[in-house]
Amino acid sequence: MKRISSQLPSYDSSYYLRLHEWQLNQMNNKVGAQSRIKDLRDDPLAAARSVRLQSAIFRSDQYASNTDALRESLSSSEGQLRSAMDVLQRVRELAVQGANGIYDASQLAYIGEEVDQLLAELITIGNARDESGNYLFSGTASRTEPFRLTQGRVPGGASDLVVEVSYLGNDGENPVEVTEGTAVSTVMSGNRAFWAEQQQIYATVDATQYRVQADATIRVDGVDIGLATGDPISAIMAKINDSGAPVRATLDPVTGGLVLQSTQPHQISLSDLGGATVLQDLGVLARGGSRPPLNTSQSARVFGGSIFDVVIHLRDSLLEGSSEKVGSSGLKGIENAITTLAGTIAGVGAKDTRLEAVASRLSWEKPELVRFDSRERDLDVAEALTQLKALEYGHEAALNVAAKVLTPTLLDFLR
Repeated sequence: MKRISSQLPSYDSSYYLRLHEWQLNQMNNKVGAQSRIKDLRDDPLAAARSVRLQSAIFRSDQYASNTDALRESLSSSEGQLRSAMDVLQRVRELAVQGANGIYDASQLAYIGEEVDQLLAELITIGNARDESGNYLFSGTASRTEPFRLTQGRVPGGASDLVVEVSYLGNDGENPVEVTEGTAVSTVMSGNRAFWAEQQQIYATVDATQYRVQADATIRVDGVDIGLATGDPISAIMAKINDSGAPVRATLDPVTGGLVLQSTQPHQISLSDLGGATVLQDLGVLARGGSRPPLNTSQSARVFGGSIFDVVIHLRDSLLEGSSEKVGSSGLKGIENAITTLAGTIAGVGAKDTRLEAVASRLSWEKPELVRFDSRERDLDVAEALTQLKALEYGHEAALNVAAKVLTPTLLDFLR
């Protein structure tokens, strides 16, 4: 025989009324948020998929923002490089005029003065900044002025002129992710963007009997190369050539010194790492703590210069009144500078084209992700309102029934 308490109907009614209130509150919250997943327990699988989709949407927004910023940076750099190309084209016209042999020394000097003014404009372009005040062509050292001028007397010049332009920036890059696992860098170093010729470094120290004294690491154009104790010069050259750095190492057959030549026009960046002195011992780098690319040994012979160097050489030849130099080495250097700068501009354009394609893909990818997330989370409003009304009617009916069934008595008030 089972005993039933007289309070059981009251407890049951209270329990189910609270249950109806909770269901009604849940449905109200879902309608208010217009999402069918208010808590993870509502649909764990759909909630997990939605979290992944929302993460993908956030990444897509960040990729789109990165792409826009990179394209703006490329646009600024490309504009400055095209301005430099216009200046070089004018310099080439003047070089052709000075090389035809119809001008005397004084007239060549006048042309040289115009070339000097164009040189000043090229230097201004090389030290250009973006809207944030960062230098465009100093690598990752964006707050360092990339090109430093050295002035001195030049034969035929009326006053001190620019005789040397040194690069003070670095050749670092700052890759920015534009898609999953793919990064693009728009940072440009001036010793690449404004370089005219392949650089050659001839060490004068005989390296034929050289051996690495202890395990060491050298850095060549940003590539770290490990050397083992006892490695001869042949092994050092082989490791440099196999490293992937745009530098070719050979041995001078006359002096026996190490020769490093860039495989594309740029200034070679070299350093000994971790206290090693391999490149210093070989006579390539100077003793001390100078940072690249200003650390080449004074005894080493360096060939191949920047755009500024070839313009300076042309100007000096014009001021000297030598139409022969203007027509040979002067004009050749300007032609090399134009070819190299055209390749740099083409590379910038290629990156911009790629980023444009990325931006186009992201523009249709995000709506698709939003649609997939909406399919997982969104609430069928019509169905939800119908269920809400049904719960409201059911709750009202339950309250009415409870009020009639659980009629209070005098004992309820005496307890």
